[in-house]
Amino acid sequence: MDDMTLYRLLDASANADIARHLNSEWFLELLSSIRNTFCSSREVQLAASKLAARIQGWHVLEDALSNTQADFNQAACMMKDVGNEERSFGIWLLSMISNVDIVTKLAENPVLPTTQAHPPLLLGSSLITISHDEFISFVRAFIGVCSVISVYAWADSLPNKSCRERSLSVLGLWQTVNGYREVSHFLSVLNSLCIMFIP
Repeated sequence: MDDMTLYRLLDASANADIARHLNSEWFLELLSSIRNTFCSSREVQLAASKLAARIQGWHVLEDALSNTQADFNQAACMMKDVGNEERSFGIWLLSMISNVDIVTKLAENPVLPTTQAHPPLLLGSSLITISHDEFISFVRAFIGVCSVISVYAWADSLPNKSCRERSLSVLGLWQTVNGYREVSHFLSVLNSLCIMFIP
């Protein structure tokens, strides 16, 4: 496999359907051989490792949407991985809101009548345990913030100042909600925006 194909597959695997298709024994063995060969550059070996982790991360994330005993920390690592790369971020978000299987799994979890505090687990601490309900609340908040950020990015590309200001006003409102900081700091794509709007 050439380097460019590997990098393109890394982005493409942010889509749940593609990750499922790539989650086969022969493909994961191919990635393992790329990681372990001396002919591959350090960057290519790293990309192969990230691709394998992303493919397996999708499996864990999908399991965490319906399994109350799933590995929520590992699922969060997958979300954090896609939140670090702009192209992957967009592909992942589209998959989360348009993939029928994922939307169905999320919809099967009732929206709780009481407000959930979003725990800091998803900022990197594997020592904190959370409930399935807390994880689902975080995933929903993550999707919400990601969606507004996507709208902001689109609005920023237009010469329409009021459109951009409206999307920023939603982010300003969210700053007052418990859990917003956890969600926004989880995305490196958001970092510069968060610096402007989080006191």
